[in-house]
Amino acid sequence: MKRLALCLVLLCLASIAWATQPKAGKAKSEVASVKSTHPALKAKSALAKAGEFDVNNPPDRIRVLVGLGASTYFLKDGRPHGLEYALLNGFEAELNRNRAKGLPPIRIQFIPMDSGELIPALLAGKGDIAAGLIPMTEGARSLVSFSTPYAQDEWCLLGPKSSDVPRFEALGDTPLVLSSSSLGRRLLAGQAELSGVTLDEPPIGQSVESLLAEINAGKATYTIMSRAILKLWGERFKAVQVGSCLAETVDLAWATRPADSALLASLNRYIASKKVSMDAAIRVTQRFLPVDAKAARSEAISPLDKLGFFMPMFQTIAAANNLDWMLLAAIGQKESKLNPVVRKNGPTGVMQVNPSTARAMGVSDPHGNEGNITAAAKYLAYLRKMFSQQGISEDNQLYFMIAAYNAGEGRLAQIRNRTKAQGLDPNVWLGNVEKTAMSQVSKGMVDYVSAVNRYYLAYQSAEKTKAKKASHVVGKNTQ
Repeated sequence: MKRLALCLVLLCLASIAWATQPKAGKAKSEVASVKSTHPALKAKSALAKAGEFDVNNPPDRIRVLVGLGASTYFLKDGRPHGLEYALLNGFEAELNRNRAKGLPPIRIQFIPMDSGELIPALLAGKGDIAAGLIPMTEGARSLVSFSTPYAQDEWCLLGPKSSDVPRFEALGDTPLVLSSSSLGRRLLAGQAELSGVTLDEPPIGQSVESLLAEINAGKATYTIMSRAILKLWGERFKAVQVGSCLAETVDLAWATRPADSALLASLNRYIASKKVSMDAAIRVTQRFLPVDAKAARSEAISPLDKLGFFMPMFQTIAAANNLDWMLLAAIGQKESKLNPVVRKNGPTGVMQVNPSTARAMGVSDPHGNEGNITAAAKYLAYLRKMFSQQGISEDNQLYFMIAAYNAGEGRLAQIRNRTKAQGLDPNVWLGNVEKTAMSQVSKGMVDYVSAVNRYYLAYQSAEKTKAKKASHVVGKNTQ
């Protein structure tokens, strides 16, 4: 229990187609209820079921539990970014390099959560890889298997530029705020000459990035922080001054369950390929951080982008059609990146709905945002009802709804008929209808369903984690 508790505490540092359509064309329409929990969150992947990654017969999906934070994994304009996202983005291509033709590509699904939950969730089988700038510590080694380190980090003293940042031994009675809980304390404790440093715990709910923003704004606070995080935010927080660094360095790695030795070997091959670079990940991620330090005040730093003014509209229209608003948002992100493109003929608007389909759904103006999203919601509701009446399970209804939204219900019906003719189950997407679509009909449809699933899963997980954190803060404040 002590080791588990230590691991949990240490991990807190990482907060850080258009195609054939029904008569009206590609619709993008009143169809039992889409659960607010996507099946990808409920069901274990083939890897989890097997208990071990099989190189000769790998699963179609590998779930990466990733620390949700303004540095590690966040959503901007509805799309995922962050250091861990950038570092692992190439792993999918590496896994598919020698994938046999006709097989669906292996997909990486990022499941964001609080960094302190990564190892427990991994051990509980909720994911296959844990990623969150995780330090390789002896306590964590007793629970999980670590990959080869993909980066080496160090921790440095910093404070406001308006004052001199002394060396650790010169701090005296000046409190040092721990931005990342006990990892900083453990590193400091390793320096005998620092035994006199006064340590203050960070305020409840304060992130590494928000502390940086406060120091940048002139608050006379000293802290120690990861060099990787400092490099990431350096251009945004130019009023932060860095002092001396601790002698002990920290290896950062990805974690798997001990039984998943083949998956671990795949991660190590990916790292050995030299395609993993923290400096490159920092450069890529920096493009999506707030434009300047003024815009990046602590209250503005949030790992969950609220999808701008579309969110209230998505929520209202989804509720009217008994849908999850994040499903609408995920489809809108895939269709238009939430940037409406208006066309008189053909797919139009944020949801890329065909005008003829909108009219079939009783919507006269498909070009405005409200009418466009309403037409899409009604069509999805229509599809759900149709698939429900065919005896398809709720989990598979969602996959089929997304596939039919992309290619049309007629096209999907043809693929399901071919699936049945091949002796597969026409009412199951994964490994059945998906396989037929991939090998004989349309790789684009499979890619579309996978992409929407990714966005949907990310939105749901991020919203759940954000709500949990908010609830925790409120609970603490009322005690």
